[in-house]
Amino acid sequence: MSNLEYRIQTLEDIEEIKQLKARYWFACDQRDVSAIKDCFAKHDIFIDFGFIGKFTDLNEFIALFIEMTGKPSHIDLHHGLAPEIKLTDQHSANGRWRMQFQLIETEAQVTQFMGGYYMDSYCKQANEWKIQTTQYNLTFNLMMQKDSIGAMKLIEMGAMSGLAIEV
Repeated sequence: MSNLEYRIQTLEDIEEIKQLKARYWFACDQRDVSAIKDCFAKHDIFIDFGFIGKFTDLNEFIALFIEMTGKPSHIDLHHGLAPEIKLTDQHSANGRWRMQFQLIETEAQVTQFMGGYYMDSYCKQANEWKIQTTQYNLTFNLMMQKDSIGAMKLIEMGAMSGLAIEV
């Protein structure tokens, strides 16, 4: 492979990884379990979401995901920002992403704005990039709940972990 071909392939691989992560977050927002599963490697995965849990079994992660997000009152959006992706060889890469998360939980009348960053590793399987490992590191959490007179009451502000579904 020539230097130009190598550089083009590197750019294409990085773009495919960006698209993979975008598909993952969109699938989470849409509750598309099969699309979420399709984003991960077939073997040797590791998901570390800190206070939410650590998983080596994708089905266990999916079960918790469904439990946490399975109500129509749970409306959220994941926003991935500023990816830094580095190929380590033709079949593996590492990435760091900033992520902002917004949630409106209409039943509990809670809103949450969370931010942090992901540290990921990726592998190429059957000519497709997949997430091998992912670790979410919380930077900040802002959670508020509507009180009896309709005002928003501060529940959490800072780097403390917590989820609107726990309120």
